[in-house]
Amino acid sequence: MAKLKKRKLRWYASSSPQVIGYKLYWSEGGDVNYDSHQASLGNVTEIVLPDDVDSFKPGDGQIEFGITSIDELGNESDMITLKAPYQFSVPKAPQDLKMEKIEQFHTTHFTEGDPEGDPDQMEAIELLEAIASKQNPKSFSSN
Repeated sequence: MAKLKKRKLRWYASSSPQVIGYKLYWSEGGDVNYDSHQASLGNVTEIVLPDDVDSFKPGDGQIEFGITSIDELGNESDMITLKAPYQFSVPKAPQDLKMEKIEQFHTTHFTEGDPEGDPDQMEAIELLEAIASKQNPKSFSSN
């Protein structure tokens, strides 16, 4: 599942008192008009795409939007359009992820107090040093 950035479309409400809602139009590749894909929005002045319009399916191209006002008789206003199309597509995923064995080794050094050191390994080393110093106190010395 890809992640697609949401976009908010906003506009100023019509000043006509008989307006009961708005209609969104969209066209992939531009040239939005009254024959383009459309959805009735209700009496709102902003929407979040793609969440607020079930019939809006983002594609692989750029999209141009238009908004009209609708009155109680179903008449539509002139269309205002968003002249700068927005891209509603995601990049293609990388391909063929795999892990390969290589012959080289990575050397690690654990030191006391190292926040990235493995505490279980550090305790085992300290325990071995303690046992060695008790068994042979003369041969174990620190310089």
